[in-house]
Amino acid sequence: MIEMDNPKALFGFFVLLFFIILRAIGDRKYRGILALFTGEGKLWFRYRCSRCLFWLFLACLIIALAGPHWGSQTITEYRRGLDAVLALDVSHSMEVQDVPIFPFSRLDRGLEISRLLAESSAEIRLGAAISRGRGILAVPLTDDTEAITSFLGGLSGSVLSGRGTNLESLVDAAASAFLDSFPSRRVIIFITDGEALTGSLSDAVDRAIAADITFAVIGLGTEEGGPVPTVDTESPTEPFVSYRRQEVLRNAAERGRGLYIDGNREDASAILGDYLRSLSTESLAGGSRREPKPRWDIFVILALVSLGVSKCCLLESRRRKVKQ
Repeated sequence: MIEMDNPKALFGFFVLLFFIILRAIGDRKYRGILALFTGEGKLWFRYRCSRCLFWLFLACLIIALAGPHWGSQTITEYRRGLDAVLALDVSHSMEVQDVPIFPFSRLDRGLEISRLLAESSAEIRLGAAISRGRGILAVPLTDDTEAITSFLGGLSGSVLSGRGTNLESLVDAAASAFLDSFPSRRVIIFITDGEALTGSLSDAVDRAIAADITFAVIGLGTEEGGPVPTVDTESPTEPFVSYRRQEVLRNAAERGRGLYIDGNREDASAILGDYLRSLSTESLAGGSRREPKPRWDIFVILALVSLGVSKCCLLESRRRKVKQ
């Protein structure tokens, strides 16, 4: 079945038909003039053939512009590689110092994992998004490892103002780094304790899945939790205890077709690096798909042939005039 990519171009046939009718009406006068000077019908016939071939030339161009296609062809796809965005939660709960085997806060541990990843994954394009209250794309995707490590080195819990945690906004900010012009494998490295006061993480994960984004989730903190440092020291209140929401984070990783990693493990950064490198290797493999085969080139060739033959007819007519 013949289909058209741009069927509106076929309206050009109405314009072409209009000029053909006008030309046919005017040909009656020219035929009488040619018969008067030549006294034979061959010259008139050649002019008619030349004109018909020129109409055919225009008709073929109109069809070519409409983009006809039929049949199918196999297209080989090659992906560019792996793009990953570090989605760092820098809310107050990430300042809790309950990492059991490291003298770090949750945020310090998350930054250490991020730096180790950036230093060992030169073949992966990295970006960074942060959130406290709302998500911000801090570093667009880049091949410059130093830009990422410098940003991570200067990052702290005081870098953003605002209160509360909105993990939905963080995921949306990280997803905004991926561009359709780069057909790469896409991964969000979600580094958080899972605590959230506003937003719907589930909705953000669903949107990311629809955009073909995979999740690697780093869960920080402990299930026993720890007290969140108070900001206002003049009027102290009873400390709020923050816990790692492990079930929430595992569910996000599973729904995001990715991997959940316990950030308290000493080899957490190594596990993450191996996982991303495996995705990078897969993304470099070629795939294939079936799509309609375009046939506009056939009509372009027919148009050029018609135009050439049309000119030849006129050339022969001119030669006859010269001989006479």
